[in-house]
Parts: sequence; structure tokens; C-alpha cells
Amino acid sequence: MKFRGGFVVVLLSEELGCDKAHEWLERGKQMADPVDAFSNFWRGFNNLFSSVGPSHSQERDQIRSYLDSNVTPEQAQEILDINSSNIDYLLSQSVIDMRGNGKDTSQHIEAFNTAACPKVKVSELFMVIYQVRCNLEHGQKSPSRARDVRLCECAGPVISYILERNA
Repeated sequence: MKFRGGFVVVLLSEELGCDKAHEWLERGKQMADPVDAFSNFWRGFNNLFSSVGPSHSQERDQIRSYLDSNVTPEQAQEILDINSSNIDYLLSQSVIDMRGNGKDTSQHIEAFNTAACPKVKVSELFMVIYQVRCNLEHGQKSPSRARDVRLCECAGPVISYILERNA
């Protein structure tokens, strides 16, 4: 507890270890289903990146800003190295924006492939993962479709890496 201006302020995240991002990380680790694990990991990551930048900014911008500020070049390279087979799958085929607007992740895949900087690569990778999240959360992914499950399975460890080091 801290005293501020005569009021008692309980800081749960500091004193009780109830940090929301960490809670979602731990919950995700307990999930056997890759779609459920992905959803929980994303909720934890959302807790981290949503605190960056103005609240009116686009989520993609908040994600990029968060990664730029909180992932070192060495960590970015480690993400790429330890998740190489998962990343290969995530980038093997564009993820279509299922809202029917004709967009997909091909520009992010191309940017990933041409980037020399590991931090830029990780940022582009997260744009692909973000599209997986958007399709999932808006009901356009299926827990019975093999590709959808595999996308979640491959993205989960990438997100959990960030959570492990920042939650």
C-alpha cells in the first residue's frame, strides 16, 4: 500500500503480482488448444501495447511503437532464431483480411523478407500475427480448420516471448 494525499492506494500489480499481462501469459501456457493459447497470449500483449501512444492511435501503430521501444535488436534476433520454423509457416502464405476488402499480409511478408534489421522483421511479423488476431476475434477463423489452428500454434510462441520478457 502507498499513501498519497491522505488516501490509501493499493497497487495490486506491484504488491500482489497481479499484473494483467502476466496473468494472461500464465493462462495461455495452461491451454492445450492453440487457438485458446493464442487468444490468451494476445490479451496479455494487448495489455502491454495498449499503454503506448495516444489512445486514439491505431492498434497497428501502437504495436509497432511498443515493439520498437521494448524489444532490443538482440531480442529481435533471438525471436527470429528460436521461432524460425513457426515464422516460416506464418510467412509461407498471406493471411487474408476476412472483412472482404481485398487486403492481405503480402506487403508485410515482403517487408519482412527484404528487411536487414531484426527489429523491422519482428515488427512486420507482428503485423501478420495481428491479422490472424483480427480474423479470429471477428469470427472469421475456425477452431476446426487446420490452417487456422496452425497459424495460432505458430504465432503463440512469438507473442509469449514478448510477454515473458515484459509482463
